[in-house]
Amino acid sequence: MTALLRANLPVLVVIAPLFIAFILTPLARRIRLVETLAFLATVLGLGAAGHLATVVFARRGSPFIYQLGGWPPPWGIELVAGNLGVIFALVVTGVSVPVVLFARGNLTAEVGDTGRVTRFYVLYLLLVGALAGMAVTNDLFNIYVLVEVVTLSCCGLVSARRHPRAAEAAFTYLILATLGSAFVLGGIGLIYMLTGHLNMGFAGQELGRVWPDYPHTVLLAVSFVIIGFGVKAAVFPLHVWLPDAHATAPSPASAILSGLAVKGYLLCLLKFLYGVFGGVLLRELAVHRILTLLGVAGIIAGSLLALTQEELKRRLAYSTVAQVGYLVLGGGLLNATGLTGALFYLASHAVIKATLFLAAGAIQAATGKSRIRELAGVGRKMPLTMAAFTIGSCGLIGLPLFFGFIGKWYLLVGSLEAGMILPVVAILAGSVLCAAYLLPVIRTAYFRPAPAVAWRDPGRPQKLALLLLATAVVVLGVRPGPFLELARKAAAELMAFV
Repeated sequence: MTALLRANLPVLVVIAPLFIAFILTPLARRIRLVETLAFLATVLGLGAAGHLATVVFARRGSPFIYQLGGWPPPWGIELVAGNLGVIFALVVTGVSVPVVLFARGNLTAEVGDTGRVTRFYVLYLLLVGALAGMAVTNDLFNIYVLVEVVTLSCCGLVSARRHPRAAEAAFTYLILATLGSAFVLGGIGLIYMLTGHLNMGFAGQELGRVWPDYPHTVLLAVSFVIIGFGVKAAVFPLHVWLPDAHATAPSPASAILSGLAVKGYLLCLLKFLYGVFGGVLLRELAVHRILTLLGVAGIIAGSLLALTQEELKRRLAYSTVAQVGYLVLGGGLLNATGLTGALFYLASHAVIKATLFLAAGAIQAATGKSRIRELAGVGRKMPLTMAAFTIGSCGLIGLPLFFGFIGKWYLLVGSLEAGMILPVVAILAGSVLCAAYLLPVIRTAYFRPAPAVAWRDPGRPQKLALLLLATAVVVLGVRPGPFLELARKAAAELMAFV
């Protein structure tokens, strides 16, 4: 039995949450059982991802290749669990555990009755399973299918909140995400037309051979892929759906959308750019310069827009636009150091942003306040929640000894290696602006007089979730070893195509 599970680990990471998602709806009246099964699904996924990481480490970085149904590529569907897939699978499953723990017994006020809560968990597990599938799939059309599952799940999670703005935000997200999907599908269609393959490895090899004969078609395919995933990942200036969606969604949904869903689209974009198009094409078509400029613009514009927001969750939502800029910038540097920084920052931002959104959700639920100036004294009334928010803020700013510092450092070094000064300026300015929009929240919470009301930290599951995430921000900032090594090896995998 153990050998069977070990041999099917790449599939188990994907199907464990999907399988449990499909059996939750008939159990809606037994909400405690639903919550327990959802939590067990995420724990099982984390265990499978962790074991998969040890297998990849034991292979000295050699990928775990799994052929569905025993059909070899290019005819069959291939799952490839290399360092890139493993690091994202660990991030997805690792963040999903405390998020679903935070949701335990805490969703009724935001979502509604037990039936609506159950549907929330169904969508949540579908999202987690699809994101895990993005990590390991090596098939272009499967990426499109998984992208659609993630998109529809995200729309459902946004609309789950009982608020008029939630329906409007979900509808806007659905329309723009559908437009992005059309571009992604168009890009895949053009790649298939040129290469005759949907397997990413075979498509990349064939495209490297034929692209000089069809340069305009290839340019169109690259453009479609960047625009499609740019819309879905909220790359500036294609971010217009994100602030409303992330700010109005239930708190666990905001955490998973900002922390994981956006990163899944960026991971797919990196797979396309490096694994299919390759470094030669990226340089010939100046795609890396476009990515660098988009990243710089996103960092500065997202930070400035965050500064203008009075609502806490909207400020965090605009902050996500800025943080996406760092990841896009790292992908455009076309060197191992920059990619290492981008991938490590992907992991750190997922943990940090989940911490911030969950803490913000707990504060809003306890106080009934959403504007920053109304949160005076909340740090003394809700010490654990505000401590988690403060730790997450330090990580997002990029202070040393916190999880976010190392990724930004590698991005700085990678920019200098590439001989680019503008990204260096943008990274430093982005950190300063990040401090400018997060430190006032901390100052208001700790140093302004508290009103005479009984605000309290949330319940035990919520406290434990915040404690786990805040501890990860500190521990992985002080001892980043395994994650940093995975990021380096994953960057080396991508650079093999350059």
